[in-house]
Amino acid sequence: MRASAPATNAGDVEGETVVSLARTQDEGAPGRSSRTRTPPGASLAVVNTANVGGRGTSALLLVVVVVIAACGGGAEIVSPTDTVGPGADTPQDAVVELIEHLNAPDFNAASHLAMPNHAALASLAEGATLGEVADALRSDDVAVAANFWAGFAQGSGSYLTGTVTTAEGPTVSQDDEDFETIVITPETGGDRVMMLRDDDGYRIDLFASFGPGLADKMLPSVERLLSTQTEDALMILTELKSIVPSLRVATSLPELSPVVIQQLVQLVELITRVG
Repeated sequence: MRASAPATNAGDVEGETVVSLARTQDEGAPGRSSRTRTPPGASLAVVNTANVGGRGTSALLLVVVVVIAACGGGAEIVSPTDTVGPGADTPQDAVVELIEHLNAPDFNAASHLAMPNHAALASLAEGATLGEVADALRSDDVAVAANFWAGFAQGSGSYLTGTVTTAEGPTVSQDDEDFETIVITPETGGDRVMMLRDDDGYRIDLFASFGPGLADKMLPSVERLLSTQTEDALMILTELKSIVPSLRVATSLPELSPVVIQQLVQLVELITRVG
């Protein structure tokens, strides 16, 4: 359950303003608040800072520090539901919930935190057949989303353990879609970024967030799609067009090499080749 409490006066701790609560006013946006979830066995603090990860801003950014034990055993992983549930109330809620589920671990519970159909499309990067991708799209891809998060937790997402700090970043608009930025700083240092969208609640946009690692592997599959005239291929191509704004946002992620940016651009060009 979500815990919330009215804002209280904060004390200074090592140069930062820290309050032990789950809800606080954002001084840069009067009347606006952010709610967070505290996973079992975790401690929660809310930190206000004027600069997170080198991102200067005139308003104080809301930072949530969640201390979680490394991904451990003993947690029951429930069976996936038939349909994807609603997203989170705020972008920060979505990321905090994701951290909770990945550390439980409960990947099925995390499935609703991915944008619908994104995990099915991302499976093209892992060699899924067109039939498998089409079936996942038809069935709301809950199991596929759970598998995506399982692989993420065991691979590049391992930084979401220990002390993880999340901060609100800017809203990015692309092709009439709004993307919310959450800056994530693990205890080992080095900022990471997740991009989220509001689709019946806030969810992680897999292609805006992780597109740089998917684009190169997806190129051969999309090239095959362009020469395949089947019902499955046409359905997948139609769905791929919906991620074009996400891929364009991904080209602006920090510290990308020119090669990776070109791969993202090439993927967009392939997807949009067919009108």
